[in-house]
Amino acid sequence: MPFRFVTLSCAIVFVAGACTPKPELPAAADVVAARQAALEFEVRLKRDVLDRLERGDDPVAVYLAYRDQAPLLAREISARSGLEFSRVSLRPRNTSSAADDWEREQIESFQFWREAGIDPAVMDSAAVMVEGEGDGRTKVFRWMRPLAIDEPCMVCHGDAIDPRILKLLAQEYPLDEATGYYETEIAGGYSVSKALD
Repeated sequence: MPFRFVTLSCAIVFVAGACTPKPELPAAADVVAARQAALEFEVRLKRDVLDRLERGDDPVAVYLAYRDQAPLLAREISARSGLEFSRVSLRPRNTSSAADDWEREQIESFQFWREAGIDPAVMDSAAVMVEGEGDGRTKVFRWMRPLAIDEPCMVCHGDAIDPRILKLLAQEYPLDEATGYYETEIAGGYSVSKALD
């Protein structure tokens, strides 16, 4: 009798599991578009910062140019691609860049994978999710890629920031948490979303 009970229980669990709907997979075209948006942002902005550093521009001028250009470039990419493109962090400089729950999970996974020896350049995460409640529920494509600190980032996010930049940061972002990073540390991620309904 106990044997039959165990067998029946396993069969019920198996059938119930088979009836669970599988999550919808993101469209390949959306993933490619998200990757291209993040790559364009990263290449254009880092190239500009590196060019300024190589020319010997004052670090404050480099910070000010980056501060002004980054949001403009993000808006430009969003408008052209039809995607909502942003950068988010667990330790944001601007509180509007704080990661939401899904983004937090992805960043924590990226940090775990990096500690396991995986190169952040090959990481990304994509999902189709239902967001909102009641009649406001909508399907949304979500994608993230880690944002790892490298040399250009250290000017404003490292542990040896020019005191003049620190003074500006204290005035402009009194709740700034985005300093003290080391090279290769994952500081956050590029985040893309697109409503599908």
